[in-house]
Amino acid sequence: MAFESMDKDVAVEVDGVMVSVDKGEARAIPLERLFLSEKNVRTVRNAESIPALAATILAQGLLYPLCVVAERVKGSKVKGETFGVVAGGRRLAALQLLVKEGKLQGDVPVSCLVFTPEHAVAVSLTENTQQEAMHPADQLVAFKALVAEGKTAGQIAVAFGVSPTTVEKRLALANLAPMFIDLYRQSKIELGQLQALALSSDHAQQIAVWESLPNYQRSAYMLRKALTENEVSLSSPLARLVGLKAYRAAGGTVREDLFAESGKDSVYLQDVALLNSLATSRLEAVAQSLRDAGWRWAEARFSFDASERSRFTTLYPHHDEPEGVEAEYLAELDDELRAIDQRIGALENMPDDLTDEQEEEYSQLEDHRMLVDRLRDDLLECLERWTPEQMALAGAVVSLDYDAKIKVTVGLVRAEDRKAAAAAAQAGAEGVVAPEEPAAKERAEFSAAQCQNMTAHRTAAVAASLTQNPQIALAALLHTIISAAVEPWNDSPIKVRFDTHSTSVQRNAVDYDSSKASELLASAERQLAGLPTGDALFSRLLAMSSADLLDLLAGFVARAYTVQSADPVRGMPRGHFDLAQGVETALALDMADWWYPSVEKFLGHVPKAKMIEAVTECVGAEAAKPIVKMKKADAIAAAGALLDGRRWLPSTLRPYAAPAERACEDDSADAGDEGAED
Repeated sequence: MAFESMDKDVAVEVDGVMVSVDKGEARAIPLERLFLSEKNVRTVRNAESIPALAATILAQGLLYPLCVVAERVKGSKVKGETFGVVAGGRRLAALQLLVKEGKLQGDVPVSCLVFTPEHAVAVSLTENTQQEAMHPADQLVAFKALVAEGKTAGQIAVAFGVSPTTVEKRLALANLAPMFIDLYRQSKIELGQLQALALSSDHAQQIAVWESLPNYQRSAYMLRKALTENEVSLSSPLARLVGLKAYRAAGGTVREDLFAESGKDSVYLQDVALLNSLATSRLEAVAQSLRDAGWRWAEARFSFDASERSRFTTLYPHHDEPEGVEAEYLAELDDELRAIDQRIGALENMPDDLTDEQEEEYSQLEDHRMLVDRLRDDLLECLERWTPEQMALAGAVVSLDYDAKIKVTVGLVRAEDRKAAAAAAQAGAEGVVAPEEPAAKERAEFSAAQCQNMTAHRTAAVAASLTQNPQIALAALLHTIISAAVEPWNDSPIKVRFDTHSTSVQRNAVDYDSSKASELLASAERQLAGLPTGDALFSRLLAMSSADLLDLLAGFVARAYTVQSADPVRGMPRGHFDLAQGVETALALDMADWWYPSVEKFLGHVPKAKMIEAVTECVGAEAAKPIVKMKKADAIAAAGALLDGRRWLPSTLRPYAAPAERACEDDSADAGDEGAED
């Protein structure tokens, strides 16, 4: 298609022929004399956009005249001259809609440009191809300018035929820091990212969050997460317990996400301290009622998981034997259950396939059995009771479950009350049994913090090695994917979703920045940070060689790899151990190449006995003897000098042994922590 400028007219190429287009005669034509011409080249129109356009025309008038040619429509009952619209079909449809709705008269004059019939197609083609849509970024700026002129969101909504909510959303985007509007114009940021940034009205915060994330992590999800890091979603159990109305009544502030799909996910509670206080009050009221009922103690907690519960010994309610009517009812239920089970068994042992009637009967029997079983459980529960002796020894925890329901756990005996419970049981107190003493813990070789530190260094060493060995990284990744399909119950140290563990490694590995692994991993991170986003990313990947793609994949496998644990024995599932051992063997990993017992990494965090043990093992008992009488600072210096260059490793960093032989075990008593000895 080509266009040429002529003396007075415009020429357009149609089917290879240059056609002159005159400028048209301006006329006001009654709407009832206009119809859509068959010569209008636009055949596809968005009917859903017509109401909004009609509202705009009603509010602002017809800004652009219709392009028409004189022609007669077949079957028209309109007397006199009629005109076919060759350009402006959507405007015509919007005007006709306003007539249909009674907002305009049918004979309202409409601004038109009348062209000769032989120019109809050329005119239609010219208008429909030469109009360039405004960039969305410019639309946002225009909306903001209307507000600056004093227009309200409601007035703008009426003028443009959209809802007030739509206007509010566009204004929220328009009020972003100017740099983001510019990025949007340059197609360097997506609409979803803008919507996430609009959570904050503070330009400085928007920019700070954007710049705090590497290029490949600036997804809408990560931006929202960063902006609401210290806030609580209304969908959380804590917020649902308190309720938005009560929170606001107490003076709590919220942040609303105009672009969230879910109602509860669109509101964030900003005053977490107030929220916690209100939730605690709700839970504490229940706890007080339990104390008033006679329990020795009752605590309010936001959560109460299995590990917390394991710290208590549990008493169980006393069961009274059913008597009288209760005993008769229980016997009836038991008889009914036996009869149901007998009939179900008979149907299951039928030699032939069940008929439709028998299938229906079987289904009804199962449903009825569940009902009877529930009635039986309810009856037995009514026969349960807590004796005064039990309540005098035990207490309760009031907590919140995942569904925002208040959960009460009773019959809990604290560690300090176990002796009293045992004495009461020996004295024959009703319902009280002697609590089992927890199994004695084997003293751990290292503290939890030191285990976390050393396994973080081990993770960094393996990850850095993987970046240099793409073939092994690919094999480890495929092992994880295949195992997930064949043996889904096994776990793996590689998370296929590629959750990054680099931040936690840097946090947990003491003196990480000085390590050899940090240099290699930083190089891999720079490679990832140089990748584009959006459509450009796939194009870049397609253009890369297989070797470069493998290097890139190795970087992501390295980021996903982790064997960090404060409790390596119980904290590493079997699948972790198997693959971790295989990966390190394939990499020929020797942690002595990546770690040494410096003051920062090791010696400054273990007791003197551990230093003596290391020197004895590495150099000999005679060399270790003088350290026994040294102060800790001198012992650290002496041990460091003796171990320097010896490539000694603590058990946690040596090649993996069988799970039962691994010696590094967490001890919550903080065995052998800093300052344990002079």
